Amino acid sequence: MERPDPARHVLGVLAGAGEYPRLMVEGAKRAGMRVVVAGFRGAVDKSLAQLCDAFATFRVGAVEAPRKFFQEHGVTHVVMTGQIKPACIYTMWPDSTARRLLGQLDRRNAHTIFTAVCDYVAGYGMTMLPSTTFMEEVLPPPGHLAGPAPTDEQMAQARHGMQLAREIARLDIGQSLMMRGNDVACVEAYKGTNECIRNAGAPPVTLCKVTKPGHDMRFDVPCIGLRTVQHCVAAGVNHIVFEAHRTILFQRQNVIELCNKHGITLHAMDMPTDGPTVADPGHIPDDAEHAAALAAALEQLGIGNSAVVCEGVVIAVADPAGPIKCIQRAGAYMKRLRFVRLVNWICRVLLGRPGTPPAPMVMRGTPSFTITPEVERAAKKAGIDLR
Repeated sequence: MERPDPARHVLGVLAGAGEYPRLMVEGAKRAGMRVVVAGFRGAVDKSLAQLCDAFATFRVGAVEAPRKFFQEHGVTHVVMTGQIKPACIYTMWPDSTARRLLGQLDRRNAHTIFTAVCDYVAGYGMTMLPSTTFMEEVLPPPGHLAGPAPTDEQMAQARHGMQLAREIARLDIGQSLMMRGNDVACVEAYKGTNECIRNAGAPPVTLCKVTKPGHDMRFDVPCIGLRTVQHCVAAGVNHIVFEAHRTILFQRQNVIELCNKHGITLHAMDMPTDGPTVADPGHIPDDAEHAAALAAALEQLGIGNSAVVCEGVVIAVADPAGPIKCIQRAGAYMKRLRFVRLVNWICRVLLGRPGTPPAPMVMRGTPSFTITPEVERAAKKAGIDLR
């Protein structure tokens, strides 16, 4: 897709947390664009107001107000940048348009929600651009970037990890996983990459980060920055590999210096075209059926045999650490949200917009998944439905 013409077009930036929005605004301004920022309240860095031509904040879940703001300022092209907490899927207060869009979705996750927003914006004549527009200089090509040069053994392990990560992404579980040798140490899910790094266990381990096959580059592009590497240092990660041309590398010089200091091999890799593959089960509205389909795919990949799902979102999956660890992770992730979701639902009831009560987490597995008394106790404590 061609870049917009600064003489005729205005760029609107939907901005979340992190430095991504700032880099986007700076790149667009260098290209001569007029830039209008609609930031998500509680996430966006308000100092962006000093860099752009117009700035306003909106609550997460508002769709109409940001669209009207963009139209008032003549926006012709829009990009999505920055992080939105995964918890917002459960806790946001959507406006009437967002409620209508959400009501049309079989399953609510980042991909389906952001696609609906993109389609809505396009319906008002604004072109949604890839979120890598004006960011081409921070999308590394294949090659070794920092730390010791990878050995042949490391490269083989990285290829295998990237192949498995590709399938995890295909299943909408996450974009990252941790490898210890040729074995999966931990799989990213609802809580994100940094939590995955912390749960990887004893070093040495490799972080593999990819995009989903056919990934929509208008949103949710994988990123690696200084904070990611700092987590890797703390966890004893000795190798970071990510998909070339499709992963944003923030704070490149600082990242390279930190990797060199701690002996972490950092390199970008073209996605392998071979290796194990699984079929995408598609949108399965029923959480139990969805979890069962994921469990079957995970077992096919040799990773685990069970998964936890809540309202279409993959909360955690069993990896070699076992089902109890999976349950404990899911319980920890959702502990605070259980209360917040209940309060939000009660508020909606009092306002005359009840909807449906918060659904429980559901865990299902393959026939090899054994529900032991220990698993039952852990699931009950975490608030997970096993039956």
